[in-house]
Amino acid sequence: MPTIRQRMTRWFLMRFLHQVRRALVRDPSPARMRRDLDRFERRMLRNAIDPLSAPVSLGSCVGGWLAPHGRDQGRVILYLHGGAFIAESPKVHGTLLARIADLSGARGFYVSYRLAPEHPYPAAPDDCLAAYRYLLGKGIDPSRIVIAGDSAGGNLTLVTAMRARDEGLPLPAALVLLSPVLDATFSGESIQRNDGVDPLFRSSIVNDFADYYVPVHRRQDPYVSPLSGDLTCLPPMLAIVGSSEILLDDSVRLAGRAASVTLQVWHDMPHVFPAMPGLPQAGQAIDGIAAFIRLHASGDAAGNPGIAPDGG
Repeated sequence: MPTIRQRMTRWFLMRFLHQVRRALVRDPSPARMRRDLDRFERRMLRNAIDPLSAPVSLGSCVGGWLAPHGRDQGRVILYLHGGAFIAESPKVHGTLLARIADLSGARGFYVSYRLAPEHPYPAAPDDCLAAYRYLLGKGIDPSRIVIAGDSAGGNLTLVTAMRARDEGLPLPAALVLLSPVLDATFSGESIQRNDGVDPLFRSSIVNDFADYYVPVHRRQDPYVSPLSGDLTCLPPMLAIVGSSEILLDDSVRLAGRAASVTLQVWHDMPHVFPAMPGLPQAGQAIDGIAAFIRLHASGDAAGNPGIAPDGG
């Protein structure tokens, strides 16, 4: 039974998300999305600090190491943030990464990839693959690497694994996708079925966001809409999504088309709810994510050469 404080937290969070939804319907612009992420950071993560170290150059973008507070068991989480390919908040996503990494016995590596519309497709997936190559180049065993991401970052997580496979690179141990957008044509039935139910997004804005990232004629490219691509020979995946999301069917269809997908549909949870502080379900989901990472990236840590937090 939720406590009074938990019920109040959920009420405040849902009220805030509905305010953001109304604002985005009026103005689905990159500036609006970026302002709303800043508002979420200020209101919901007042005491959070940017947990990332000094930037590490990845060529066209930067990354940053996050050292675990707990025991380092030789795992690395490559984290690809969400934000509709047009926005980011290192505090929001870095705080989520820190919680997952601490429970996983892992260090996190956060990628600040280039954003649209200033840098449209394929800038973001190029940067994310460069980050994975960076980790491999530092001697990190791919069987210790888990790629994780939320929303647009969930798309980039799957795309990075697909590109690694297609370019003959060793694959990571596992993938974690939180409320991923996997079909840029938005053909899933939940786009309309959950329109007005999803507390954050309306179906009327998704194509506006996609237009900033990629032109219509490229929407079915497999590295844009991975559901239209080859989903064979990929690592085990954990997909987490809320039942009320307009993007629900992207995760459902992934589980139906790819092998080794563990699908979790959480009742009445908002988009990327594990990043929502104060929700008890967020903590429960993070516990499950950490268990999944420990299970699939469970090699002997003594064999890992290790990387200094600054990336070297």
